Amino acid sequence: MARGLHLLLAIALTGCATQPRETRLAGETMGSAWTIVIAGALTQPAAGLEAGAQQRFEAVNQALSTYRATSALSRFNDDTTGDWVDIDPELAAVMGYALSLAERSGGAYDVTVGPLVDLWGFGPDPAMNRVPDVAAIEAARARVGWRKVEVDSGRQRARKPPGVRVDLSSLGKGRGVDRVAEYLDAQGVTNYLIDLSGKLRARGRNAAGVPWRVAVERPGADDPSGRASVIPAVVPLDGMSIATAGDYRRYFEVDGRHYSHIIDPRSGFPVTHTTVSATALARDCMTADALATVFMTMPGDAALRLSAESGTPALLIRREAAGFVLDPSADWPGGPAL
Repeated sequence: MARGLHLLLAIALTGCATQPRETRLAGETMGSAWTIVIAGALTQPAAGLEAGAQQRFEAVNQALSTYRATSALSRFNDDTTGDWVDIDPELAAVMGYALSLAERSGGAYDVTVGPLVDLWGFGPDPAMNRVPDVAAIEAARARVGWRKVEVDSGRQRARKPPGVRVDLSSLGKGRGVDRVAEYLDAQGVTNYLIDLSGKLRARGRNAAGVPWRVAVERPGADDPSGRASVIPAVVPLDGMSIATAGDYRRYFEVDGRHYSHIIDPRSGFPVTHTTVSATALARDCMTADALATVFMTMPGDAALRLSAESGTPALLIRREAAGFVLDPSADWPGGPAL
């Protein structure tokens, strides 16, 4: 099931004349499983829709992956000239959005933060579970900075200094979901929910004839100690997307201090505020995906200000001494818990 979010599905009754059936499509991309649930009659065979969705996911992956040496992003990262180079149109659009969000967030969002993430042991190498020394942090920070990257989206070109690398994993899955939604719309599918590793986008109604509903996960809900106590919010989705970021699965502790994988690129250290989970709701999934990340990076009051400025509803969950506390933006639409 999706991390951070749980889909609340109606039971599909394929033999009942009064309730349309639901069809489930599935596959894998970007290192994660994806599912699509379609309510009602299909516009073409399920196998064709599934193959079409997989193709759209893979096209985005080929543009934005940091794990594929042949991807458009890997080729850009490998450039050492420092000059303008032509880049893939998909990469230009996504990277342009990422840099605009970095500016709007005052640098809290930074797609060049990879060296710091790696240094703290949250990259592809095995975790070290230790605090890096100050000199190492400063050396990594010298390679970080969104202003080091320039994109000319109109001319589909970009440039950066040698050694600077861009990582778009904080919004790539959301972009893939959006491309698949565009594909389903073009195929005449009007009732669907797409889920790629907790990045969800929905249109229309489920088999019960009501909007798709998603429950925001309790932080630590899979903790066998049962310490998680917050009641999840329930969000109806129709023509909207939702994504959650959190610090409660990837972290380590040293001398009683919690160090999460959410790194503030401005300080070089993991965030120290009390927000443990941030959920963003937006029209497109790329926006929800990226803003959930930046809301986690910022202190709660700053995150809610950015939520208001961007017109993107947010739900923060804070860790307090007595337990978890829900902190929604004024326009958060989530209903009561189940």
